[in-house]
Amino acid sequence: MIDKSAAVSEFYPDAKFGYLVVNGLQEDSDRAIMDTIVSGEIEQLRAVYPEYERKKILETKPLCHYGAYYKKFKKTYHVLGQLESILLKDKRIPSVGPAVEAMFLAEVKHLLLTAGHDLDTFEGSLVIDVANEPFTYQGISKKEQSLMLEDMHLSDQTGVVSSIIKGPDFRTRITKNTQNGLYFIYGVPGVTEEQIGEELQTIAAYLSQVIPKVTVQDMKVF
Repeated sequence: MIDKSAAVSEFYPDAKFGYLVVNGLQEDSDRAIMDTIVSGEIEQLRAVYPEYERKKILETKPLCHYGAYYKKFKKTYHVLGQLESILLKDKRIPSVGPAVEAMFLAEVKHLLLTAGHDLDTFEGSLVIDVANEPFTYQGISKKEQSLMLEDMHLSDQTGVVSSIIKGPDFRTRITKNTQNGLYFIYGVPGVTEEQIGEELQTIAAYLSQVIPKVTVQDMKVF
């Protein structure tokens, strides 16, 4: 359901991607189970990184690969900031509903860049491409923003729905009314298909525990 442009193969031949499509996000969910999962995973993260040092962690995989990609745009990988908020500032995953919390939690667990979208808001087919001009789109905060040249992004027939550097759009965001969701992972060069598959499985596992009637419609790594 997602095509890859020739430009992606030209600019980033080793880039890998993955997506998970789920149905039933509006079904009854168990808040207590979500809270238990979040607490358990955060405790595990703190055990994995007992003495956090940014310089050292940036040398590990997959952070070194995202760090290299973001450095090209003079940016810092924002998922690293999310991890640091948990480890150094004692913050938690925002309570914004299991459909989004499952994605955020899996993202900081596996450290892979992930975007979540309402599947029913897409117009036409989806394409992964590389920006050759500064297309604008409404970001998740509703502000207009422009793609950075040579950044990878995902679009439908209406426009950009997410990009690596600028993030997801507002139009296709997951809301409390989202029934069918698509979770998309940008695997920059160096990230493996196995790593992407593991995170997609993690998201599906979180959702299945919290929303018993949720179903996985499709999952693919490519």
